[in-house]
Amino acid sequence: MMKHSLSEYYNEVIDEICVLEGCPHEKAKTIADSEFSNIEYGHKYRLSPSILAGSLLGINDCCITPVQNKS
Repeated sequence: MMKHSLSEYYNEVIDEICVLEGCPHEKAKTIADSEFSNIEYGHKYRLSPSILAGSLLGINDCCITPVQNKS
């Protein structure tokens, strides 16, 4: 079930990173912290936390990085 707040979504992404990577919570949190802008993007566009976690880990080829506007 997708959570509505960013903090709940962030925690779900961390949980999914733990499952997919098989790593402890502290390592998953470090990964999530370094990719927080992508987590915000995923939350905004209602991406599944598991799809987002897989993208952060390079497991799937879902593009999660928003396109930057050229100035």
